[in-house]
Amino acid sequence: MNETISSNAEQQNDSSPWGEEYLKSVPEVAGERKFVKLEEIANLCSFDNTMISGHGTASAGNGHEVIESIFDEGVKGFEPLGSMISENRGNKVVGSTDLNNNTVGLWSSMGGELDFQKMKEKLDNWPHRGAKNVILMRFPIDYYHYTEVASERTQAYFTKHNDKNGQATNYIDRRFIIGNYDAETGQVELNPNFEPNITGDFKRELDERLAKAQEQTKKRHEAFDEKNPSGFTRTNTEESEPEDNVDGVVNDWDDNDWE
Repeated sequence: MNETISSNAEQQNDSSPWGEEYLKSVPEVAGERKFVKLEEIANLCSFDNTMISGHGTASAGNGHEVIESIFDEGVKGFEPLGSMISENRGNKVVGSTDLNNNTVGLWSSMGGELDFQKMKEKLDNWPHRGAKNVILMRFPIDYYHYTEVASERTQAYFTKHNDKNGQATNYIDRRFIIGNYDAETGQVELNPNFEPNITGDFKRELDERLAKAQEQTKKRHEAFDEKNPSGFTRTNTEESEPEDNVDGVVNDWDDNDWE
């Protein structure tokens, strides 16, 4: 029988971070590491008005240091090939903020109930490079910015910090990362930095990021209208509306260099 979100998630105390009461019953392995079955993530947080995405780690190997780095740093924004050619990038922030360039869409609450059996089948048969470790992320749809430019749509999900080479880089915020799914064991190692509730400083940060993306869109529209007073539409080759993963569509790309 297919597993779907049960009343456990609904009965959870919303004021308890990271499903605190439930986590007390989860044994620790190798120090502070905690593991749960895939369907048990429903006990940890709400999935109302959210989407779940995955990021395979095959190109970086399957060592646990890769997972730890992603838990600590977030998922590094994929950098388009054209911008990788230049060696002198100066103070430019690199890495795409288009979620479709960095993850595979697995499910959206806009598409119906969360079926863990179907998700498990996707995770166990990861279509890209046969990844056995897949980083699971939960994104609140409230911070998805509906606009024609993909990099602005999901900009609020990204934070900025320097990579190991000192290059300012966009990363998917580590607080959206639920954990790592291991296809060999069928379990999820929980990310201690995950934030189940969008409240306090985290909410203020997301509000600011969304407002910045909206302002960026507004200025771009105003600049376009100034250059095209004759009524040309803004939608063109560079600003066309591609398929996004809010509908749970699995994208064509999912892996990049984690370092």
